[in-house]
Amino acid sequence: MEEFIKIIDTYYEKYSTYADGKVVFECDFGELIFYKKDTRYITIFSICVVPEYRQQGICYNIFKYIIDKNDRQFKYFMVESVLSKILYEYLLRFKYNDKKFRLETSGFIYNL
Repeated sequence: MEEFIKIIDTYYEKYSTYADGKVVFECDFGELIFYKKDTRYITIFSICVVPEYRQQGICYNIFKYIIDKNDRQFKYFMVESVLSKILYEYLLRFKYNDKKFRLETSGFIYNL
């Protein structure tokens, strides 16, 4: 999880330097692709956890870390591209700080 935390920290710290579009980060545990377009949103375009590390709470911890780290930089957290049924169903039942993602045409949105 520490590698994903470093990725998220880097994205937050250098957000203003990235051009609009996809920003790809890879590590030994998987890949996070952020999508920068609207400064009100921190958007994960894609999340991939290497199979041997799945079902260990990594996705939950990534989402929780992004939410906790926000400190008013963004208004919304979006998971845009949900290709697997497992992630889709997970996002429907995800709950943190008494809030849930809501499904919209653009993706899953969590109010920060």
